Amino acid sequence: MKTKILIILILPVVLASCNEKIVAYNDLTEAQLQLIPYEMGQVISFIDGAGQTVDLTVTRNELKWFRLSSGGLIEDYIEYRWKFVTLKGGYFKIELDLVADDDFPKKKVKSKYRYVNCSLTVNIGSGRSFYLTADPEGTFFNSYNSSMAFHDSMEINGKVYYNVVEQNKESKQLFYNKTYGILQFRNSGINELTLKD
Repeated sequence: MKTKILIILILPVVLASCNEKIVAYNDLTEAQLQLIPYEMGQVISFIDGAGQTVDLTVTRNELKWFRLSSGGLIEDYIEYRWKFVTLKGGYFKIELDLVADDDFPKKKVKSKYRYVNCSLTVNIGSGRSFYLTADPEGTFFNSYNSSMAFHDSMEINGKVYYNVVEQNKESKQLFYNKTYGILQFRNSGINELTLKD
């Protein structure tokens, strides 16, 4: 009797697993991984709106795979790569999430590993999220739902930075580049965080 019950309980799981397959692995390229230049334990110094130095420490730097289902009767899955980085210090917390786009292939792929566009989300405190998009070569581009501007060079806090991406969201502005990461965050035209040289 126990054997029959066990078979009844296990059989649906076995049958379901037979009907699932991974159709693609959406991975991040090395160039995309370098879009977040922070290393675990690194301390980055900023100047806040009051002119005080704020030291933020990288307390998290993880790279993981996640699974997304197609939601059909026969489940197809994609696995996509996601990088999480957190900076903390004082009253500031910044989270950066870099994810390989989680789209399903439109046609059969030759190799299950695909390098696709990625999204970089920068969360500064609560309700201050910025979304940057980049291609597999790690080049930022303006997606259809984004307001990004690109500067060959820009002076911030007396230092010239190159290849700066600017994103405006309501009254907030983020200035970012691949070499240094967050260069400046402004709220209503006021500097809340500026990278300290």
